[in-house]
Amino acid sequence: MIRRRFVNIVAENYKSGMCSLHRLDVSKHLFYPSTAEAAAAAGGGKAPQAPPIPTLQRLPPPCMSFPRPHTMGFFASEGRILRCSLAGHSLLYDADSDSIGTMPSSQGFTGITPKIISTGQPGALEEDLYVLHDDGFDVLRFGPEDRLVYRPMGRKAWHWESLQRPPFDNIIGSHSVVDGGRTICVSSSPDGFGTYCFHTVEREWWQGGCWVLPFVGGAEYVPEFKLWLGFFPTNPYHLCATRNLSVMEDLIAMEKPPTLHTLSDLDTPKNWSALRFKLLNLGGGRFCVAGVFEEIVGYTEDESDGFSELEAVRPEFAVLTGVELVTDSSSGDAKLEGFQIVSHKSVRYMFMEDRFKWEL
Repeated sequence: MIRRRFVNIVAENYKSGMCSLHRLDVSKHLFYPSTAEAAAAAGGGKAPQAPPIPTLQRLPPPCMSFPRPHTMGFFASEGRILRCSLAGHSLLYDADSDSIGTMPSSQGFTGITPKIISTGQPGALEEDLYVLHDDGFDVLRFGPEDRLVYRPMGRKAWHWESLQRPPFDNIIGSHSVVDGGRTICVSSSPDGFGTYCFHTVEREWWQGGCWVLPFVGGAEYVPEFKLWLGFFPTNPYHLCATRNLSVMEDLIAMEKPPTLHTLSDLDTPKNWSALRFKLLNLGGGRFCVAGVFEEIVGYTEDESDGFSELEAVRPEFAVLTGVELVTDSSSGDAKLEGFQIVSHKSVRYMFMEDRFKWEL
């Protein structure tokens, strides 16, 4: 599988509200040249004291700037970024060619926080972008507008299609793409509707079970190892993995949530409070763990009642960490049936004049 070269960061200026797109070179900031060098830097599994995370003084020069959009979608080829306004108007920016193309407007207002799910893998030539929102369910796809009518070669274009509304109205807690992109699974919170699946070919919803996916947010698939990676649903949101989401038949047969295995993750100080996490699939078993934190000054933990006390909270900051899933070796103790996660480099960026809005 093709590996991504960049992590796309959309930063918003505190004063002007303008957004800018920056592309962070992962080979320079997040990964060592080899897995062996990453393992050696980590002490060869001897668990040394973690060195301070270096601070990124400034972001790479912006590729483009634009007013704050309603939301942003992302295509798995890493360079194509979809910008949507509150009115539904869309633009597609190709960072590789530094070009902008107009896109068809969406079917209507997609809400403040729509759930955007891509069915493609990094490096994929074609993929669809599914949008779950308060008023319905739509897909942005490239092809003939009527899938049942033959069109001559070259008569394809980007267009929106309305899909069958989901048979639930609760807030989505987690989601994943399974069965080679043919099935989208979405789960509620633990006390919600359970798990429903959407078949992208038949375009039908069906109930997977009363259980929920054991992640928070989106889980990413690693085809080389047939694993799904995501974040544990409770603090401190460790990186976890499961195998039992391979094909639709497995989902139908399941009567309980798939087994979750905790993997090693960024060892953050106790006075760092996590605000949100994002897992970016870079391809080839490599990922970027993007976290936004706030640092609590004067943090104390009262052993008598189990509560923590704080004096002040410093400005927010982001930490980006490169991790790699590899075949198991004698180093490391975070193993999952022959595989382990290896942490490479981390970088910290303080939110002074701007802040991260999206990591793509």
